Formats: sequence, C-alpha cells, structure tokens
Amino acid sequence: MDEVYAKDFVAHTDHHNATLEEDQAALKGWHEAFPDIAIEPQKFIAEGDLVAVYWTARGTNTGTGNGLPATGKKVELGGITIWRVVDGKIKEEWSAFDQLSMMQQLGLLPAEKK
Repeated sequence: MDEVYAKDFVAHTDHHNATLEEDQAALKGWHEAFPDIAIEPQKFIAEGDLVAVYWTARGTNTGTGNGLPATGKKVELGGITIWRVVDGKIKEEWSAFDQLSMMQQLGLLPAEKK
C-alpha cells in the first residue's frame, strides 16, 4: 500500500471523504460480497496529475459485505475512477459506478420497465 498510495490519501465519496483505511475496508466489503469479482479496465485518460479509468466489474454475490445480502446472483456493471497522482503515488480518488443497475441485477430493486 505504501508504494501506491500517499500517506494522506483521500477518497472523495458521495457521503464523506474517506481515509485510506476506510477506503480499503470498503474494498474488503466488496470482495466479501463478490468473492469472484473481476474488474477490467476498458479506457484510460491521463492529463496533468489526473488519471481516469472506465472499468467493467463482474462478479457473483455469494457473500455479504457493504450492507448487501448474499443473493447468489451475477452482476455486470460499469464505473469510472479518477486518481490524482502526486510524486508517483495516488493522493486522491473519485469513483462512481452504476449502483442502480447493480441493485436491480441482484433483485433488490424492481427492474426498469422497457
């Protein structure tokens, strides 16, 4: 972790700014909920000290984590993460993903009518 993240790393989330420890705890929760999770980078863009990646995540919700019950269902969704890199280490992160689609695929919300 020390090789990749700055000591004063901040993950800017919808609800608050998370420390590295909080961010890693959330990551652990996703791995608990989706033990077979695979995140595949699709596109990268870099400008100045910012790097953006559009990614696709796939996994099966066989565990509990981050408040999700185990549904046994597979999900596939996209997301975007932006990192600010300073002195070769990630100092800040912004990330967003299609939470609505994930909840619908897990059967935890009604599917969109077409």
